[in-house]
Amino acid sequence: MPHDLKLALPTLAGLEDVLAAELLELGATEISAGRRVVTCAGDLELVYRLNLEVRTALRVLINIDEFAAEHEQALYDRLRATNWRKYLKPEGSLFVNVVDPGRWFRNTHFIAQLTKDAIVDQFRDKYQTRPSVAKGSPDLNIHLRISGSGEVDLSVDSSGDGLHRRGYRRRTGEAPINEVLAAGMLKIAGYTGDQPFVDPMCGSGTILAEAAMIAADHAPGLLRNFGFERWPDFDPAAWGTIRQEALARRKSPAFPLMGADIDGLAIAISRATLERANVLSYVELQESAFVDLTPPEVTEEVTGLLVTNPPYEMRMETGDIEAFYKSIGDTFKQNWAGYTGWLISANPTAIKRVGLRTSKKIPLMNGPVEVRFYKYELYRGSAR
Repeated sequence: MPHDLKLALPTLAGLEDVLAAELLELGATEISAGRRVVTCAGDLELVYRLNLEVRTALRVLINIDEFAAEHEQALYDRLRATNWRKYLKPEGSLFVNVVDPGRWFRNTHFIAQLTKDAIVDQFRDKYQTRPSVAKGSPDLNIHLRISGSGEVDLSVDSSGDGLHRRGYRRRTGEAPINEVLAAGMLKIAGYTGDQPFVDPMCGSGTILAEAAMIAADHAPGLLRNFGFERWPDFDPAAWGTIRQEALARRKSPAFPLMGADIDGLAIAISRATLERANVLSYVELQESAFVDLTPPEVTEEVTGLLVTNPPYEMRMETGDIEAFYKSIGDTFKQNWAGYTGWLISANPTAIKRVGLRTSKKIPLMNGPVEVRFYKYELYRGSAR
């Protein structure tokens, strides 16, 4: 197929360059990183592949039209003239997401209703039946963005559920981290599976699961279904080939992965998470405080990587949070030489108590919370 589709992949703030690098590796062209979105070009097979393989995108949107509409009738007419049969069966279901109604129009709810009416009227005229509206798991998710000048960007969502829904997480701990953020942190940290990996405060196991899937070359979408599978033009043969290629690539990690937590319930949740992700056999889990944990051995040639999401909010009962962060720094210095440590935190006061110089401090978002991702080089002897 020709590279004739314009794609937009929303992501989390701070992960745009990471996602752009992923898209390049997966075969996309015309890649451009914006604010919380990366655009590219590709064919329908690339759409299938991106949904299955990409780790740091929230969705894969296909742009199907761009036009100017400065009043409601013009918008309705253009939407009604769009070929919706390509993406939706007459008896199917749809949902409309309006990102921005633009200054010419009333509000998001009205524009969503107008879009739905245009599509329903088209199907009723052509097929004497009509699709229904379903907010939960519709056959087609439609995204509409209208600029202040009336420029309309019309897209369909090929993913269905957001791509952070890998299919392995059920119950979580007190402060779960988004799967896309966890994968993005690992990408920023340079993790490829070619070194020992530890999450010493693993909570519900999301960072561990993402790390194990990277190390095992386990595509993040293997456990779930996608919206494009319900489209009338879905190509099951092409999808089957892409999925089989991903299944055939899976391997056992070459280096150990370890997860630990002081909370036994967290370890139980992590174990269930890793089992559902089909990576439990690759990870050693321990119920242990960080200060008591013995890291996997490293050498001068092969260093280790530690990535974790320590408590930083008041609802996480740790007692003295600043003393807790000081204990992290002390443990780094005493036990983790030969590792690179990465901490994500929203507590700038407590993080200073780690007492080590950071070589990187990267702004990210953990849900609505502004955080920083801190890198610590834990040298053997002096840094020099």
